[in-house]
Amino acid sequence: MTEALLSPQMECYFRNKLPGVPAAELLIRIQEALKFLNLATYCEGNIPVSQEIDDIWHLWILETKEYAKLCASLEGGEFLHHCSNTYAQCDPATITAPVNTLEQDVAMLGNYVLNYGPFGADRIKYWLLADHLVNKCGMTLDQLNEWLISGTTTKGSAPPP
Repeated sequence: MTEALLSPQMECYFRNKLPGVPAAELLIRIQEALKFLNLATYCEGNIPVSQEIDDIWHLWILETKEYAKLCASLEGGEFLHHCSNTYAQCDPATITAPVNTLEQDVAMLGNYVLNYGPFGADRIKYWLLADHLVNKCGMTLDQLNEWLISGTTTKGSAPPP
């Protein structure tokens, strides 16, 4: 997936914007950001990924032509708008920033394993709930993956509304 969505120019751009990030780590961050953006069609509320993934998204948005091209290539083919929680709090139509339900966050993780396979140890830290369950609640990575896989039924299924 990464090769089809990441041009050499964008890869160079990310390397220049994040010079302190080792090349292998940068590629993982880009891959996880692409996975998130591809699944974002089904995501409402707060972003259920780490700051590092959000940073990749923000950098991509700054290159508007490349970002529009990326969005057209993702699930649904629609432009993915971004609204920060701070902005949402300033909007008179919004009393508070949207908060995900546990079901929404679990569904996002389920869609991840359904579409991309089980979480790897080098990827889990980018997905907030998965990281919390493994590193704070004592679930093993195998237990998490088994639990998520057991709750999925069809490839590409959307989480409940």
